[in-house]
Amino acid sequence: MRHSTSPSRRTERGFSLIEIMIAVTIIVLMGGIVAVNVFPQLFGAQRDRAQLDIDNLAQAVRMFELKEGRLPNESEWPTFLFEGSKKQSEGYLEKDKFPDGEVKDPWDQPYIYRKISSSKFDIISYGKDQQPGGEDNDEDIAYIKTKE
Repeated sequence: MRHSTSPSRRTERGFSLIEIMIAVTIIVLMGGIVAVNVFPQLFGAQRDRAQLDIDNLAQAVRMFELKEGRLPNESEWPTFLFEGSKKQSEGYLEKDKFPDGEVKDPWDQPYIYRKISSSKFDIISYGKDQQPGGEDNDEDIAYIKTKE
């Protein structure tokens, strides 16, 4: 004997709208928790990278000062880093640390070099907001040479 099933009596298997909404809510909540924990680490890593870059740039400036007997002028920045100077034909930085021959911070803005006097200089990144000053992730990152 053959059993016939009519389309109206066949049970359909699948998820109800409420089940789907609960699953989506759980996924969104988990994503929010992950974002709250990951984004601060990302910003911290960018600030750490900027500080390391600035330390490397300051070391290159100090090497220039040792070779040339003076600090580089602002007009020589950043050319001498990659092309060298009168007493050093090679650059003062490895080109692989700054691709494309540009010294940019993690927020894709150039590092600022200021010669304050014959023995003082600053190298600055204004941080995420690219404005002087700021707090937390927007705080400036700087190297300030104070030797007189």
